[in-house]
Amino acid sequence: MSDLYTTAAIEALQPEALWRYFAHICSIPHCSGNEHALGDFICAQATAAGCAYKKDSAGNICLLVPATPGYEMAATVILQGHLDMVCEKDSECAFDFTSSGIQLVRQGEWIRANGTSLGADNGIGVAAALAAAFSPHCIHGPLEILLTLDEETGLKGAMKLDPVLLSGRILLNLDSEKTGAVCIGCAGGGRMTVRLPLHFTEPFSGHAALALRIDGLRGGHSGLNIHENRGNAVKMLAHLLASCQEIKTSLFSLAGGDKHNAIPREAMAVISLPAETVAPFRTKILRQFELLALSHPQEPSMALSVDETELKTPTIPPVVFKRILNLLLGLPSGVLAMSRDIPGLVETSCNLAAVRIQGVYLEIELMPRSSHCSGMDQVAAQINAVAELAGGDCFSEIPYPGWQPDLQSKVLQCVDAVHEKLFGFRPQREATHAGLECGIIGKKCPDIDMISFGPDITDCHSPSEKVHIPGVEKFWLLLTSVLESIAKQA
Repeated sequence: MSDLYTTAAIEALQPEALWRYFAHICSIPHCSGNEHALGDFICAQATAAGCAYKKDSAGNICLLVPATPGYEMAATVILQGHLDMVCEKDSECAFDFTSSGIQLVRQGEWIRANGTSLGADNGIGVAAALAAAFSPHCIHGPLEILLTLDEETGLKGAMKLDPVLLSGRILLNLDSEKTGAVCIGCAGGGRMTVRLPLHFTEPFSGHAALALRIDGLRGGHSGLNIHENRGNAVKMLAHLLASCQEIKTSLFSLAGGDKHNAIPREAMAVISLPAETVAPFRTKILRQFELLALSHPQEPSMALSVDETELKTPTIPPVVFKRILNLLLGLPSGVLAMSRDIPGLVETSCNLAAVRIQGVYLEIELMPRSSHCSGMDQVAAQINAVAELAGGDCFSEIPYPGWQPDLQSKVLQCVDAVHEKLFGFRPQREATHAGLECGIIGKKCPDIDMISFGPDITDCHSPSEKVHIPGVEKFWLLLTSVLESIAKQA
């Protein structure tokens, strides 16, 4: 932890052990698919503390933590989180997630990163589990610290989890992002890819090339922020280009978005058009952008650049380009249905997450989510239908299940009582439109009793991500008090 940003950011913060573990986690690259070094560090910490650990064939880790002396007969509690993070950065940020640690910055009551996503989702939860396990001041019964891999790319680690790793039947998931609330249910989701075959021609003579880029959008988590009507850069760029289709344009390149569970913040295209139409095209598309900006007041930093560039080869002809734009405009994106049972909860949504040209294909990545299987089926059917109409194919990963609330949960009643004793009120009960591993773990271990809670984290999956320092203290107090309460019930 020699980085100046990191050491200065966490200086004197409490609880000291939690922040120290978080800084260690941030210092080790751990994007999805690259979590093994972090896993090795945690296993080494367990060994140094005299704790055993187990791994399944997928690489998921379970630390076996003995009870505080005198509480050996208490029920075993599973503390659960995931090791990976969504790695997003500002376009002007020169940062290599594969070799560099996240640089922490303190900003008032918040911790954020220097130009990148922070990884508080779920680094703070993992740090809290480790601090609780290895702190001599925390009273608890036997603990199992379950740390899964590849959560952010479709909960893949949990999907491959071997339930033999777990003996406990009380699970505290530490992957929520709001103090004063507990999560008791979540949506299911999955990834879908539309692939459209392309054909190419040589550029037309007398044409000029323009590079268009839309950026400065807020982005965010495609589950937690989808209801906020944040701008989708891919959809916006498709809309702008389609509004100028009376000017025959060809396409050289198109790219936007990155992670399936992040709302696209940037998108770009390089097009060709008759040289004499460059000026009217520029005038019209900039005017259309002004109108688009008026309908998105929550995106004050969004910007469009239109710059002349060199002609390239080969090019996608206007008829195919139009089919691409129609496909992008026709695919679902945003909130599709609200819950009839829980006011304000999104029931079904879809994130048009990314578009790119891969060889002779256009690939579009989407992530539908729903609290109900029928909702997922309807979105998948719509995506397949639009893809087929455009002449493309659709490929789907196996979706992960949702988590249905259990209002009779004993651990929920325990957390309610402890929270009221600590803070003077019972926590708000919520379900989330994001995916939590509780749904998968509950399916693998049907008799497990689960709840999820965490500190205040905002703008996950984007460079604006930050975690609230006082919220972390409240989260830690609640976690350690719940563990003590369960231990003393034995």
